[in-house]
This record gives sequence, C-alpha cells and structure tokens, in this order.
Amino acid sequence: MNNPISSAFWAMVHRDLLAQWRDKGEFIFRVVMLPLILIITYGYVLPEIGLVPREFPTHMFAGMIGMSILITGIHGTAIPFTMDFNNMHEIEDRLQAPVPANLVAYAKMLVGIIEAFIGGLLVLPFSAFFMGSRVELALQGDRIVYLVPVLILIAIASATLGLLVGTIVKPMQIAAMFPGFLMPMVFSGAIFFTWKSLTAVPFFQKIILINPLVYANEALRFALTPQIDSMPIACSAGGLIISSLIMGYFGFKRFHYMCVNR
Repeated sequence: MNNPISSAFWAMVHRDLLAQWRDKGEFIFRVVMLPLILIITYGYVLPEIGLVPREFPTHMFAGMIGMSILITGIHGTAIPFTMDFNNMHEIEDRLQAPVPANLVAYAKMLVGIIEAFIGGLLVLPFSAFFMGSRVELALQGDRIVYLVPVLILIAIASATLGLLVGTIVKPMQIAAMFPGFLMPMVFSGAIFFTWKSLTAVPFFQKIILINPLVYANEALRFALTPQIDSMPIACSAGGLIISSLIMGYFGFKRFHYMCVNR
C-alpha cells in the first residue's frame, strides 16, 4: 500500500512540474537570457577585441554554471511561493490537506532544485559554443568526483534561498527583486574573479562571504578548472552547507508565519 504522505508529496511535485512544462518557452527564455548576454560579452567579444585576457573565459566558465543553477533555483522556488501566498492562494488548498505543512514547502523546493539542474544543463552548451577553445577545462579524476556533490549542494542552497525570498517578497516587489537582489548577488558572486584574487581589496573579499554564489562558483572551479587557484573545497562546500542551514532555518520560520497569518 502506498504511503499517503509520500503520494501527496509526489502529487504536488508532479502538478508543479506539469505547470512549468506548459510554460517551457518562458522558462527557457528566463533561464538563458542573462547567462547568454554575459557569455557573449565577456566570454567571446571582450577576449576577441583584447579588452580582457584570453584566459578570462576559463575563469568565468564555472561562474556561469553556478550562477545559472543558483538563480534558476531561487526563481523556481521563490516566485511560486510569492504568488501562491499573495495572489492565487493555491497553497491554502495544500495546507488544508491532512499532511504536515512542511511537506508543502519541501515539494516546492524539490521543484526548484529540479529546475536549477535543468538551468545548468541549458546554459552549458551555450557556454561551450561561444567560449569554445578559449575555455581550458583541466578535468582530473581526483577533482571531478566532487562535481555531483557540489551540484547537489548548490541546488539545495538555491531552493533554501528561494524559500526565504519567496516568503518575504510581495508580488508588487518582484520587479525590484532583479536589480535590487539578483544583480548584486551576480556581480559579487565570484563569477568574473576568484575569491583569492581579492586580497588587494580585503574588505570586499570578506563582505562577499555572505553571498552563497561565491561558495558555489569556487566549488565548481575546484572541480572543473583545478589550474585556477580557488577556495579550498572544504571551505566552499562548508559555506554552501552553512548558508543552506541558515537560509533554510529562517525560510521555514517565515513559511510557518505565512501559514498561520495567511
């Protein structure tokens, strides 16, 4: 006999994935546009005209993947929470079901994690096509084994941050989320530079440690481009885990608050 709680969980996940599939065109456009612009500009045009070093695309390759996974997961978790709590109130039907309230949040987060992986897979061919031979991936067996665990940690971090943001941001504030939250995260997230290269600006090097994208990109550099001096994997993985725990703690607190005061 099927576990009713498990059946309810997978039914919610299936329903949300089906809704995303119906809007797959919008999803692909949303996921690809920002990385595509950055890849063409910084990974192709600027190296071609000599304004950045030829090895610059190799430095930013891991950052493009990390950014795509994290931002897609945030968007895929945060926007549904925001709309369900404030506009469509669809989440109220789920909360009235005879299942733990946290199950609803976990289902939304799993959908965000799945979208995050898809986002990374969508951006990868664009990065490879436009950067081409400019990217030097020195894949090594002792480093590549870290790749899958790192991707999982990044996806979880994206979902926990999406939960926190989705229970704070109101629908009328969504337009401000991109310039006011996502853009600062992107440009301080160690995409165009490594964390260790910021020793000349120690204040900035320390303050960006609150950004989980820094740990995501440094962990991916460790796995994909070991020739680049990156943050030790224990520090970057630990940063992702600690960030997820902190964001998850406050995210679930906000979620329970919203459930009680909906």
